[in-house]
Amino acid sequence: MLERRRYQDRPPRYDYLLTEQGRGLLPVLVSMQDWADRWLLGDGTLTGGAPEQGAEARRVRALVGEPLPEGLVLPGTDGLGHDPVAAGARATVLFAYPATGVPGAPAGPVPATPIPGSAGCTLENRQFRAAWPQFEAAGIAVRGVSTQTPLEQAAFAAAEALPFPLLSDAELRLTAALRLPAFRAGQDLRIKRLVLVVGPDRVVRHALFPVADIPAAVTTSLELARSVAQSVAPAGTAG
Repeated sequence: MLERRRYQDRPPRYDYLLTEQGRGLLPVLVSMQDWADRWLLGDGTLTGGAPEQGAEARRVRALVGEPLPEGLVLPGTDGLGHDPVAAGARATVLFAYPATGVPGAPAGPVPATPIPGSAGCTLENRQFRAAWPQFEAAGIAVRGVSTQTPLEQAAFAAAEALPFPLLSDAELRLTAALRLPAFRAGQDLRIKRLVLVVGPDRVVRHALFPVADIPAAVTTSLELARSVAQSVAPAGTAG
């Protein structure tokens, strides 16, 4: 399940990393978290949102001050692997969303009757696309992340002409590492909508959750990311 990897000799120190067998348990662990959030900490309602003072919101707020895992690479819509934290950016806005529709498909991956709080993913991507020139001018990278497959995301990104990559967490590695709030739609686990503003040091500086007003969240994330970018030395161009 775990592999012990030495990273320092004097004194000897080790990292304990999941093996391929261990990573195979991530969907089980996230499903157990989803069950507990819904049935033990919640009222049993299936929702893509969350109470502002609930356990899920407290867990997301607790990410502020925590670093994102090193060595985590997620497949992007450009066919490349991406660190969720963009290299050379003065800040990275990482927005998670449940699922977009798939162009040309008879129905999107979200059920025909949307789960409360889960609709609006296409709008969110379009809002970030519209604000992209302002993010780019400030040296801020934007990354979208969902549990959809890279092919599903690539079809959507091409149809919408998105200037930023969408990252696939279909294997739930980021979701499990950060204990992101999720819900089950049909047979699929989906990340609830949230926004993280991450500094170039990989540390989460701001967290927005729950997100009910999508345009306001995009505007707020830009303002917060600008404040982070102004506190660091100029870096390369954001991607």
